This record gives sequence, C-alpha cells and structure tokens, in this order.
Amino acid sequence: MRWTVVVPGALLPASIAADVLAGASVPWLARALAQGRVEPPITFDARGAPHLHWLWREFGGSGDPVTAPYVLHALAGEAMRDRQCWHIDPVHFAFARDHLLVTPLADAPLAREEAATLAPHLRAALAEVAGARQPQLHLHGEHWLLTLTEPWSMHATPLDGAIGQSAQEHWPAGDDATAWRKLLTEVQVRWHQEELNEQREARGERAVNALWLHGGGHWAPLPAQPFALVLGDDPVLRGWALASGMPADALADTIANAPALGDAVSIQRELLLTAQFEAWGQWLVQLQALEKGLQSSCAAAFDAGYDELALVLCGLRLVRIVRLRRGDAWRIWRRSSPVELLTETTAPELT
Repeated sequence: MRWTVVVPGALLPASIAADVLAGASVPWLARALAQGRVEPPITFDARGAPHLHWLWREFGGSGDPVTAPYVLHALAGEAMRDRQCWHIDPVHFAFARDHLLVTPLADAPLAREEAATLAPHLRAALAEVAGARQPQLHLHGEHWLLTLTEPWSMHATPLDGAIGQSAQEHWPAGDDATAWRKLLTEVQVRWHQEELNEQREARGERAVNALWLHGGGHWAPLPAQPFALVLGDDPVLRGWALASGMPADALADTIANAPALGDAVSIQRELLLTAQFEAWGQWLVQLQALEKGLQSSCAAAFDAGYDELALVLCGLRLVRIVRLRRGDAWRIWRRSSPVELLTETTAPELT
C-alpha cells in the first residue's frame, strides 16, 4: 500500500534554490530525499496550482480542475447536478507598486458575525447583476460558494495559484468576464462603506475588499478512483474522493483512526502561502515543521503496513514525485541531492 502526500509550494525557483536551502536544517528530509526513488518531473500549464491539476487528473478529470461543486458536496452533502457552482472567496487586494496583490485572509479569517454582515451586500449585488441566473450564495465557514442555474462562461485561476500574484494577470477571462467585473465593482463599493473593515484594520487585520472567483463547473461523477482512503479535512480532496465513489467512511482525519482500506492520499499546504509570497525565511521555518510531520507520517505509514510514502512535490508549474520505501534507510548511496529535488526546473509538459 502507498500513502501519497501532496506538498504544494515545495519547489523553489532555480535562481534562488541553492541560497535558500543553504539555510535549511532538515537532516531527516535531506536523507530521505537522497535515498528515495525519483520519477521524471511533469510540467503543467497550471497558472500556479499544479498540485490541483495533478490530483484532478489522478481522479480522471480533464481540462482545468473543477473544485467548487465538489467542495459544496463535501461540506454540505449537496451534489447539485443542475446548477453551476463557483468559489467566490473574500480576499484582500493590497496595493503593490503598479498592481494589486491577491492576499488571502488566512491569518485573520472572517468571523461568523463578519460574514453575516458582508454576505447580504453580495446577495444584493448578485440579484442586480445576475438575477436571471437565480444565484444562491452558500456560506460554509471560510468557504463561500455561488450556484447559478445558467452558467457563466469563464476561465479562472485557482486561488491557490493567484495568492501573492498580480490580480490583473489572473482576472477571469471569457464571455461573462464583464459581468463578473461589474459584480466585483458593485460589491467593493458596498463593502467599502462598512465599518467592519475599519474595525479589522484597527485590530491590525486585513480589510475584506474583494472577491476571488475560481474553480467553477458542474458536479459530475469522476471516472477514476486512484485512492482508497483520504486523510485530513481538505474539502477539495474529500469532494473529489466522494465523486469517485469512495464511501464516506474512507475519509479520515489521521492515519491513526483510518481503516486499512488501501492506498491513501493527503495534502500538506504549510509551504504554499510563504512560497507564493516568496517569503523564504518563513518558508524555511515551515519546511522544518513539515519535516517533523513527514518523519512522523513515514513512521506511522510503515507501522500501519504501508510499503511506501510518495511525496508529490509541487512548484509553480512543476510536479516531482519522490518515493520513500520501506528499507530505503539501508541504501547509503545518493542518487540526487536535496537541492536538486527541491528546485523547479524545466520538464516535458503534460498535454
């Protein structure tokens, strides 16, 4: 059995990788990577979220990853086949020289009462701009989801790929992009008048001044079931697993309380945010924390009867898989250096 751990933000730009990793203190990870078995890398035209593209294709999806309807199913048990669903996440647009920087609210998520204050403004704007599409807003904690009876035709960058990037370079594009920009402007005007943002800024928190639309599509069963078990609470991964026919009891929080069903998968997002913002000092701190978690995971996997821990290391476009197998500790020779394996290089593009 294999436990696959997907790690977005793990690969560094080639221009700075050696310098950044010179400050890393991750002896277990360095040894494990050196002794692991490395597969040829794959490059996706993924606009910064190759981890989603890789997982989407593992589940048999085609084209850009569709996440929103599967998240809604995972969080609310609603598999809406007759309505298109989008993520419509509250974010902060920060001014950075000549562009707007997409910044998540991860360090200070909206409280329930804050969401209750802002959501009516969005619903009112939706009624004005998209009323004929019978929009419905679904709030599930930090996840805001929009369903429509008549679909929007747009391509959009996943929030995971837009974080820390210029908003203008990742605006949704397509036939209905103008309607989306109109809706966004209307919401921004309404939210700007709310005292809530002044209160957040007074507390040192980011104002909620924008929305990010992404992951839209219709729910449909997924044709492949590459895993038998999902570990962790990631709603995208859980939603895709359920759509592939995986039963609900195959979704577990940790390996300790997971049934022995077969190949498992989980996603570790600790490195993603700091990598997207190129905050390499913080990235190193997160890498050390990740190493401890992976070391424990590797031991737990082998104790539970797994033969392999597969690390799916992701950058802005590249995916590199390193397989750590039982008995690798006895392999004293090195096949690849950790710096090489944690560097985003070029590779044949997946089509």
